[in-house]
Amino acid sequence: MAVLLLGNGINRAEGLSPGWTGLLQSIARKYCFVPEDSLSNTLGYEMLENRILKRDPKQTITDIHRQIADGVQTDALRSKTDWSGTLHERLLGLPVNTILTTNYDYALERCLDPAFRRVYNTRETTYSLRRYQCADGKTVFHIHGECDYPRSICLGFEHYAGSLQRIREGIVNPTSSLGDGHTYQLADIINGVTPKPEHSWIYDFFLEDLYILGLELDACEIELWWLLSYRARQIALRALPISNRIHYLNVSVPKNQEEASLIIRRERLLESFDVRHVACAGMTFREKYDFACRWLSRRLK
Repeated sequence: MAVLLLGNGINRAEGLSPGWTGLLQSIARKYCFVPEDSLSNTLGYEMLENRILKRDPKQTITDIHRQIADGVQTDALRSKTDWSGTLHERLLGLPVNTILTTNYDYALERCLDPAFRRVYNTRETTYSLRRYQCADGKTVFHIHGECDYPRSICLGFEHYAGSLQRIREGIVNPTSSLGDGHTYQLADIINGVTPKPEHSWIYDFFLEDLYILGLELDACEIELWWLLSYRARQIALRALPISNRIHYLNVSVPKNQEEASLIIRRERLLESFDVRHVACAGMTFREKYDFACRWLSRRLK
């Protein structure tokens, strides 16, 4: 079975998202702060959050998350009704029933079903190991949270670290539970001792062929890097019979030699993690995404 992991790149390519930098800048302006562009996305957010909380003690982290959620749901996204010919339609038309996304919005579900209404189907209030939505027979996991649940939006190292803690427990701790009263451990699942939980995305990194598109895999996304690292180590040590494949479709368009060198370094890094790197041909983002869609269509037919 194939699984797609989609990042915000598809929204940006369709003009539906301001991008993380633009989002932080708009919130900073609201509070009369000057964003620190030299910092990474996560550190930039941490600085902005701390400044807001110090200036106004009545503000809460959830309040800030709610502003992020509102900023993500742009006017272009809210008013979008015709998805024909979009990257969303092309990708969701592939023979894939499970989609993972780091996006907080519901563009994927609305593309699948114009009448989509989100449902609350998990006891999770902060983390998103079992949070999913269904639309037109497909399951969408918002692995970094959802707009309608601001508390679940994964921002800052505290949230990333908490998410990683729970993921690691579900993978390596035989006494852990993902919240449904059952215990799971990767080794038992792979060896057929314990069935894979019906609604949890973390095991897909080890059991299903995974295709990553539109996701920069920033260094702050420690839970995803840990999953890739743990998988690579088990393969290298022959500790677990892992046979799935992970592909990273690179749609980056370097603006200068420094960015081009960074792409090469990322390719080498991913290959060391036993992730196959696919360089998408094209001179523009749209051309590269078109290449990615055609490549996936051939691969998954």
